[in-house]
Amino acid sequence: MKKTATPFTKPLPITLSCALLLLASHSFSSQAEPTLSGNVSLTSDYLFRGISQTNEGMALQGGLTLSTDSGFYLSTWGSNISFGQGSMELDLLAGWTGKLSEEWSTDLGVMQYRYPNGNNDTDQFNFYEAYGKFIYKDLTLGLAYSNDYFGTDVDTYYYYSADYNYPLLDNLTLQLHASYNQFENNSQYSTFLAAGPVSGDGYLDWSIGASTTLLGASIALKYADTDIDSSAQCNLCDGRLVATLTKSF
Repeated sequence: MKKTATPFTKPLPITLSCALLLLASHSFSSQAEPTLSGNVSLTSDYLFRGISQTNEGMALQGGLTLSTDSGFYLSTWGSNISFGQGSMELDLLAGWTGKLSEEWSTDLGVMQYRYPNGNNDTDQFNFYEAYGKFIYKDLTLGLAYSNDYFGTDVDTYYYYSADYNYPLLDNLTLQLHASYNQFENNSQYSTFLAAGPVSGDGYLDWSIGASTTLLGASIALKYADTDIDSSAQCNLCDGRLVATLTKSF
């Protein structure tokens, strides 16, 4: 899959990002000791919304989060990639997480996807996205939105997701995921894939897997796939097994 993107010029996510950064800055200034946490992962294939970002190769990934008791956080996450001229993805996030009621909690924020080793003036990969997650027990419902997604002539984009984690045993959890990637129309969907012809205005991605812990690390194995039309000839969108080892600190 070839990724292309227009420079971000529309104001909505920037406005949200500035507001969140101002709120987070105020929250951090009022906290004597914010908490720093992080993780490092090794995965057999970096899938982003069902599509391989590493040409079906391995990826080394890691992230850091600075959070406060009030729920505001700043976070960054990175991974190697294998497309375009760059070799790295670096994401920057600002958000808030907290309880809405006794049973519901939420995670709201804005993030920027960056590809610092590439030439963004030429590749134009960088983009902003606003996101929201609503959590009820083991179920997480998510919505992400960008008004200037990957690529020239790719504008409005929505990502609807549902994740469910079910404990099978004391140290074994079933993980289910399904989501829909919706573009403004068929033309923008085809432009995003840089392939075709494809039908409709988006595609479904899903996975089923399990995770456990061993020696303080998380081990996960899943099968992931998409319903992208075979006419797109998108080898990076095919079904595959993905194994991931993660250590949090």
